Amino acid sequence: MRDKGRRHRALLGAVGAVAALGVAIAAVLVFSASSRAGPTQQEYLARVAAICRVYGPKLDRIRPPDVAEPANVVAAVSRALPLVKAQQREVEALAAPAALRVRLERWFDLQHGRIAMLERAMRAARKQDFRALSVAYVDFILAGPKTARMGSAIGIPHPPC
Repeated sequence: MRDKGRRHRALLGAVGAVAALGVAIAAVLVFSASSRAGPTQQEYLARVAAICRVYGPKLDRIRPPDVAEPANVVAAVSRALPLVKAQQREVEALAAPAALRVRLERWFDLQHGRIAMLERAMRAARKQDFRALSVAYVDFILAGPKTARMGSAIGIPHPPC
């Protein structure tokens, strides 16, 4: 009777181990399939380029202001900021391939930093703090090349993104 009980427990243990292995294999397959279900790098970059083609011409129509003329800086930033933010939201909403995610996060961080500089410029303009307005706008301009280099290394079109 004892042998039968031991065999029964051993059999149950083996069945449990096989079931656990099956669950683990299924989980691996589901998660790897979902990570591959995203777009290819080429498809993703084509989608980003399509978004950039929508916003780029709109941004190109905004004449870069002379920082010495605060009214022109305010006018340019107030037109550009909503476009830049909308473009960024659309790009970030895209499903990204796993191979690009880490680099994209760094690029998104740089983009968010530049957007924050434009927002800081607008806040300064509302307070008529023209020195802070100029500094924030110049910071935005100076941060552009680094952001563009990182974007280009990923494959993001520049300009206009």
